[in-house]
Amino acid sequence: MRDEMEQTASDSFARRLLLVCLAGASLIAIWKLSEVVVLAFGAALLALLLRGLAHELGRRTGLPDHWAVLPVVTALAGSVGAIGWLFGAQISAQFSVLAKDLPQSLSEIAREFGSSSLGIWLLGRVQDVNLGTATGQAAGYIAALFGSVFRAGAYAAVLLFAAIYLAIQPMRYVEALLRLVPAKNRERSRDVLDLLGTTLRRWLVGQSVTMAVVGTLTTIGLFALGVAAPIALGMISGLFAFIPYVGPILASVSAILMAAMQGPMLAAYVIALYAGIHFIEGNLITPLVQAEAVELPPVLTLFATLVFGLLLGPFGVLLAAPLAVVLLVLVNTVYIEGLLGERRVWPSTPKPPR
Repeated sequence: MRDEMEQTASDSFARRLLLVCLAGASLIAIWKLSEVVVLAFGAALLALLLRGLAHELGRRTGLPDHWAVLPVVTALAGSVGAIGWLFGAQISAQFSVLAKDLPQSLSEIAREFGSSSLGIWLLGRVQDVNLGTATGQAAGYIAALFGSVFRAGAYAAVLLFAAIYLAIQPMRYVEALLRLVPAKNRERSRDVLDLLGTTLRRWLVGQSVTMAVVGTLTTIGLFALGVAAPIALGMISGLFAFIPYVGPILASVSAILMAAMQGPMLAAYVIALYAGIHFIEGNLITPLVQAEAVELPPVLTLFATLVFGLLLGPFGVLLAAPLAVVLLVLVNTVYIEGLLGERRVWPSTPKPPR
């Protein structure tokens, strides 16, 4: 009897050790393949958006959701094509102006800075720099940039096709994922995944509204100020609004440089314009949108941007907010509800009747 108990304890220890080793190996694999994992997460986000639109179309037309995905993708592609046909020449010309004038603006700013007392002092400090080494490093950075651009294009194509496949048959992949969970926990895991999908979909809708409003206000404001290429700069601002905190700063740089070519006063007006738009966005638009969608704590978003940026690089910065949504849902459902047995605090749930 004692030998059987010792054998059982030994088998239990061996199983636990095996699980720990598998968990460690999985974490190492995820770390090594972080770009692939982030790409898969991005595809899941896009699939949620497509599936949500398909559900609305199916609710109004009677089409099954998986069949409604194709008309949604076709309509989105047609909308992009129509915008390109109607405004493509103007948008292309404005981006060409940006590509031509931004380097000139940088050169002018650098020349003016070099003639200032501070610039002369700094140039005196760097006279001993090996220009050959610096040039080689710059060439390496440029080559890496072009490599990143081509890689980003390939990633975008993979993301788009993966999102379409996920949107057409989401439950097939969800059930395959649930097969990895012990049978007694599958129903609870399915509820968590449902809540996660709903929360991410609501966040995406709210963020899309915010991006559209920011892009529109920026375009109108730059056009009123007489800044060159307002549509292109507005599109950049709208797209960069997806990235919390860092995105608005990056988007404003190109507009400020373009305005600086037309005079320092106009550059000051552009700075004030961007500050005003993002003040309105942060204090009026986002709270109103989040009240109807899902409220993400600003402090958590800021720290998530820093943490995921350090861990995952540019992709982590880009997807910091939705990753924070996932983290919040898991903490509230798995830890607060599952382990502590208390009512979750996020996303908010209606209070029970007294």
